Amino acid sequence: MNYALLALLALLAVILPSQQMSVAQCDVDPAGHRDSTVGFGRCLEKFPSGDILVPHGTYIISGTIVMNRNQSLIGEGSKGSIIKCLATESPCIVAADTTGGPNNYSVSNIKNLGIEGPGTESRSIGVYLGGDPSGHNSGKNAFGDAVNLIGVRITGFNHGVQWGNNAYANKIVQSSIFGNGTGLYVPDGLRNSGEAIGVTDSNIFNNSHNGVEDHGHFEWMIQGSSFDYNATAIEFYGSTIHVANCHFEQSGGQVFFEPFGSGNLSIRDSEILVQAPTGDDKYILSTWPQSLTLVIDDVGVWSNHPVHYFMRMQGRISGSVTNLHGNGNGKIGAFSELSKTASLSPGQVF
Repeated sequence: MNYALLALLALLAVILPSQQMSVAQCDVDPAGHRDSTVGFGRCLEKFPSGDILVPHGTYIISGTIVMNRNQSLIGEGSKGSIIKCLATESPCIVAADTTGGPNNYSVSNIKNLGIEGPGTESRSIGVYLGGDPSGHNSGKNAFGDAVNLIGVRITGFNHGVQWGNNAYANKIVQSSIFGNGTGLYVPDGLRNSGEAIGVTDSNIFNNSHNGVEDHGHFEWMIQGSSFDYNATAIEFYGSTIHVANCHFEQSGGQVFFEPFGSGNLSIRDSEILVQAPTGDDKYILSTWPQSLTLVIDDVGVWSNHPVHYFMRMQGRISGSVTNLHGNGNGKIGAFSELSKTASLSPGQVF
């Protein structure tokens, strides 16, 4: 045995600490019998940058875990490493910091974790990104840019993910956000937030209110994702929303709803299904905006029960609708309720 080599390796381990740490080193309980909030906090303090591993187990969190933009929480699968959150009035995980301000330019991931909440009737939040305007969850000027959710499962919260100030370029990838009040929530009045928010290859489903609810004029790029059986798939107030290669499925209700604002909506190469065998819905797409630029192309629209109109339009609408296909007037009564949508170019409608 080369004892000199072993001694050198031991010395290097002290001089060059690992870029990974496990919460198992910080007195947490993976059996879920006792509270692990303090243990997670201790790890995040001791290891201010790098990957913090969350081994297989269920971890009870009664308070809030606060991580910065230089840290990543990485589990062993969304059903293997579960963070069980008990707080009903505050977020379970906050990703935000002021270190380096807007020029930190790091990338932080919450990855391969299950995040389970106390119930949709509470005021709970699964993951909070950026600065809190009220200063309660994080500093008002904290940043949450380039924090990504990868392979996560978020369920049982009032809001699955909520944005704050200075949160942009956030990506949600291969994740399931379901069984919440609202899956992805943006309040009004945020500062410096909302650029290039991506949802890719993910499932936003079975949320009792909205899949996405955006009051903050965000810019969404949604690709290859499924929005099934939310009360409304996407409700927006003057946002820019680009949808491509997605699937929308509901038992009834509106798929897209813009009650106010000046926005942009494009839906391409996607499918919209209203699947319940019985029911009587008025609209699939409903808007009451100040203005809306609308582009719909190559979208299949299907319904198993009567829908009065594909769309209801108020306000100033411009754009084009081309290459719609589906069961058309077999179940959907007409293209639009109002003649003022004549400013649109309907192309091949059903």
